[in-house]
Amino acid sequence: MFKSNAVRSCVELHEIELRRFCDVWEKFRASGTPLPETDDPSYQSAEHLGGHVFRSARNYLTWIGEFVNRPVTDVDSDTDRVSIAGKGRVFMDGVLVAWRQHLALLEDGELTPATRKSRWGEDYNIEQMLEHAVVHPMRHRIQLERLMSAQAAVAP
Repeated sequence: MFKSNAVRSCVELHEIELRRFCDVWEKFRASGTPLPETDDPSYQSAEHLGGHVFRSARNYLTWIGEFVNRPVTDVDSDTDRVSIAGKGRVFMDGVLVAWRQHLALLEDGELTPATRKSRWGEDYNIEQMLEHAVVHPMRHRIQLERLMSAQAAVAP
């Protein structure tokens, strides 16, 4: 049982969006559609991108745990994107279980305006990080869908 309905909603939305990303990512990998060329290391391959999204889901959770002084240590700590992508749904499912387990303890009072630096240097409060976690896999899913659609449009 969640102590905060706001947190519960974000956890449920994150789970929906991460699973939707995974479904599209698997189709993308099978399609052979290329990723755009960029210097971003998350775009070296489809595996790098999938690992980036799955690792981020884990890292949002551990960041929140650190923020509220309840460290999350019972999740896969692998940091290699390709290795994480190789674990795929198993990694994702473990992270989603941990999201429900740990974030159910968050109370509305912990969603205060107080902020901390995210791991990429921006100031976030917990509610903003939860919302970011919902949108992150959604943005990458939409990107992959667009790339596959564009590829299909030019295929003979």
